[in-house]
Amino acid sequence: MALRIRLTLLVLVVHASKPSATHTWWDRSMDGPTCKEPGTCSEKDKTCECYLTIEHRLTLMTLPNPVLVWPKNGNLYRFDDESGSSPLPANRTQNVITADGFGSRLVITVNGLFPGPSIVAHENQDIIVHVRNLMHTDSTTIHWHGIHQLNTAYSDGVAFITQCPILPGQNYTYRFKAKPHGTHFYHAHIGDQRSMGLYGALIIYPENKFLSQPQVGFTVLLQDWNHNDDPETLYQRMLNGVYDPGTRKLIPTTFSVDGANFSRFHFHSGLINGMGRFYDTSSTSNGSPLQVFEVDQMKTYRFRVISAATLYPFRVYIEGHPELTIRASDGFEIVEGVGKQSKDLVVESFIIHPGERFDFTVRTSKEPDTYLFVAESLEVLDPSLNEYHAAEAIIHYKGSPFKYPSKATPITCSSQKPCYTFNCPYLYYPAESFRYCMNFDDVYSNEPSSDSTEIQNVSETLFFNFAFPGDHGYTPGSVNGHEFEFPSEPVLYRFSNIQSSCENANCGIDSICKCTYYEKLDKGKAYQFVLTNIGNGKGWSHPVHLHGHYFYVVKMGFGSYDRTSAKFISETNDIQCQGKSNNSFCNAEIWRNKSWNNADSIPGLKMQYQPQKDTIIVPTGGYVIVRFKASNPGPWFFHCHIDLHNTNGMGMILSVPSNSTGAPNFPEPSHGYTSCWLNEIKNEQSNGGEYYQSYIIKFK
Repeated sequence: MALRIRLTLLVLVVHASKPSATHTWWDRSMDGPTCKEPGTCSEKDKTCECYLTIEHRLTLMTLPNPVLVWPKNGNLYRFDDESGSSPLPANRTQNVITADGFGSRLVITVNGLFPGPSIVAHENQDIIVHVRNLMHTDSTTIHWHGIHQLNTAYSDGVAFITQCPILPGQNYTYRFKAKPHGTHFYHAHIGDQRSMGLYGALIIYPENKFLSQPQVGFTVLLQDWNHNDDPETLYQRMLNGVYDPGTRKLIPTTFSVDGANFSRFHFHSGLINGMGRFYDTSSTSNGSPLQVFEVDQMKTYRFRVISAATLYPFRVYIEGHPELTIRASDGFEIVEGVGKQSKDLVVESFIIHPGERFDFTVRTSKEPDTYLFVAESLEVLDPSLNEYHAAEAIIHYKGSPFKYPSKATPITCSSQKPCYTFNCPYLYYPAESFRYCMNFDDVYSNEPSSDSTEIQNVSETLFFNFAFPGDHGYTPGSVNGHEFEFPSEPVLYRFSNIQSSCENANCGIDSICKCTYYEKLDKGKAYQFVLTNIGNGKGWSHPVHLHGHYFYVVKMGFGSYDRTSAKFISETNDIQCQGKSNNSFCNAEIWRNKSWNNADSIPGLKMQYQPQKDTIIVPTGGYVIVRFKASNPGPWFFHCHIDLHNTNGMGMILSVPSNSTGAPNFPEPSHGYTSCWLNEIKNEQSNGGEYYQSYIIKFK
């Protein structure tokens, strides 16, 4: 009998129609508003509407009339000016993407910029963003990190969870409320495109004029940078190892001061707002231009710091300015103490992890000069490597001579003047450093809109272990032993397609499986989550991000550390892993002390003025307890915000129904479609004015 094979090929064709008065698609990246211009997103405007055009560019190339350039002492020179005698004028270099000045490599730009343009809006405005994908071969989506998307899950921007990917040549419109206020950002949410520059700031100014001032300030976007690898290559190197192409030797992974690991992503340089410099040695750089912040003496400035990093956390400080006042984290205001005992949170430095945002103010009270804003990676580098891993920007006091600075002089810590660092993923620094750690157990909410009564009585406690458990060489990123697999169609459209995914994947307490892992929650109920990194998959700290909601941080739990050396010794003893004694995957967990099953009886639980966040670091060998109310219907991604870990499966879905019946009926997509792959010939017009045609071609 002859074997007959039927192949079904679907071709999706997009035909652009003439733009309408209300739904406009721009044909060129320079057309349309930018969400920053007067009349577009000013305070009295009801709507904030703009465009984002996504396309590729090369670094170190002039535009127009492309010519390769190279850096020296903060200037750029033509490729054929080998001695560097004639620096190019600003009008020739203003469109150059420098990155760290090392080689010309491919990046992703938004409206021709790297990173993309800042979107600046006001609280409760209606934001409309038209995204056009002009990349030739890559699809994309845009996530609005920090925006809660109340009843607008279809605009959350996660491919195959809340929308179909935006294919090359296609457009997509996002619509959502500018809420909550604070420092947020937008970024790609498909693969690892964020590592190539597809991100930008999203600043929402508050309606409440009594929040910490000033609100207007400088935006700082941080990124760790690699010279060689595109997103797909980065992911493969994380799986297979990073080798030096010259020596063919394996480049070992690095670790932080406590001994916790960083994954296989070679840090070459750090970038601030797309600019940085590559250090040839631990003290000499290639002189690439840096971002410059101009300041007046004796004024207070606000810095909004956003980590768009692929992997590495940064410790942020300002040279010569040992007092930074932390104002907010993830958009929510924080202080030390409560009531009459509350005071500003003043530190020498703070640590920011991928996905987090911090606002701080600083008083420019020093001698007018040129100083460096520094974000050093948390890596402990062997001196024999002769490397320096940091992102830098220049803070220049107006009126003082401008000079291109050498490496920053660190602030001196001593027994008389110890240094305090906020948001450590560990308990200690080495004793001889005179540096002391603070974390979210040490701070309280100062947010006027905070209503922690909504989480005073929790309905259920759920444990989620974010880790790399497994054996026999199979140790994928997972949550409770479930390596996340994206479905073929968005969960928002086809929740029924994933309901049996994990049931059919042989998941269990003693096994590692691959499926579309989800947890069904009841709308309107308050939950307590215990986020852990324990078992044989520990060893990496994970910044965990929740879409669609914020949470209250009520307790952080750490393992055991050596107070003198700061080294990690053992994981927390508060939690007991379930399962067979011959493995320690920790796919299921319980409190070791059964009295803690009463959610309010846990020692050290913060019951009032809990700080609010949407991204929190889970320390290796430890845990974080958060509470939140499942008030926003939709399928919400809950994942590690390290790009490579997320791509490797360290994520899951929290499913919140539209009503209390529990049925997974989510908000309808604004564009009306309920499938990415149409199964019949159609010819219909979208809200944006395109005609979509699909053809089924069958081969027998």
